[in-house]
Amino acid sequence: MVFTRLRLVLAALLLAAAAGGAVAYFKYKQLTSYIAGQLGGQASKKLGRQVRFSSLAFSPLKGIVVRDACVSRRPDFSKGEFFCAKKAVIRPELAAVLRNRVYFSSIRLERPVLKVRESGGRWDFEDLLALLPETEKGLYLTWNASEVVLEDGELQADLETTGLSLALENADLKLEHYSALGGNYGLEAEGVLKSAVKGRLFSASVELDADANFDYHGLSSTKGGLAAGDISYGEITLDSLKADWTLFNMRKPLAEKNYAASLAAAGLRVPANGNKVRDAVAEGLAMFSAAMGKPAPKIEDIEVSSLKAAFTLDDLYLSVKEVELRSNFLELDSAITIYGPERKADASLKAAIGPNKLEMTAAGPMAEPRIKPLLSATLASKFKAALASVEAGLLKIFPVTGAQ
Repeated sequence: MVFTRLRLVLAALLLAAAAGGAVAYFKYKQLTSYIAGQLGGQASKKLGRQVRFSSLAFSPLKGIVVRDACVSRRPDFSKGEFFCAKKAVIRPELAAVLRNRVYFSSIRLERPVLKVRESGGRWDFEDLLALLPETEKGLYLTWNASEVVLEDGELQADLETTGLSLALENADLKLEHYSALGGNYGLEAEGVLKSAVKGRLFSASVELDADANFDYHGLSSTKGGLAAGDISYGEITLDSLKADWTLFNMRKPLAEKNYAASLAAAGLRVPANGNKVRDAVAEGLAMFSAAMGKPAPKIEDIEVSSLKAAFTLDDLYLSVKEVELRSNFLELDSAITIYGPERKADASLKAAIGPNKLEMTAAGPMAEPRIKPLLSATLASKFKAALASVEAGLLKIFPVTGAQ
């Protein structure tokens, strides 16, 4: 009797699973037909652009598969292509589909190409942003995809206002939405960034790994890192660059913000071909050498083996510390801390130019810091001006003293 009841229960479960699978399959097919119809006509009318694709099909394992999907510029393909992807695989969330809701567990784009343009401060995709559903929560909270993946993509951006063109090639990107009830995201991306700046070619391999948390008002915190390698700008080359950051309370008052960041670079080479970088370095060396009572050395090629710096902002105390430079013309260790409420600052500097060395400190009120050791009036004035310039640059970004 027990065995018979067990068989009946198993049979009922199998029937329920089969029925659920049939319902899910039917819902998927309905959604596929709906999307096909939208792409076939309604989408073009709403977008004000033409949409085309070679095929659209439903796969029980993958979801909805669209091949050779393209969206034109306004109003049609005679103006060019705005976006294309060799294949788009869209997998709706099964539980949401059964409740007649649209939520995607995965959207995967293979070999996507996006071409955007800016003119007069306006982007050519602003009309598409206007089609997003209105919500007081913001798109970052109502985003309805758990995962978006781009494989071997390309982004092209032409900025007419600045005359700058950017391209991100061989790009792989993965965006994960961790919470269906909040704006918690993770982003991984890599690719080759290229551009032309003032007649010189720029190129770098870049990798990004970051987490971002949004509240109802926008981005509230983020943590991540950026790494770049094989960097070149004309004849200037840099082997590696790495930056890390942790930013909390981004939307709170300045006194409650808690920021930390670090930067490290290695293998910078600047050839001696009369560029502005070398001229700026020569000017700084002349000031340091004068403080040492020595003639400034003549520099040709600039080689920087390493450059490091760390930054913190906490309780209206702003610090740039652990600044370390190692090069063929100068070894430098420096730091500066601005005590915002007190309008005071501490700065320290150690410099070595060949066998010649210099150690200096500056402390006290920002308007009139005390510099040690004592220098001539001319040199003291130059160092104070340099210190004031650094402080002004920091306070322009983070006005911890109330300065604008």
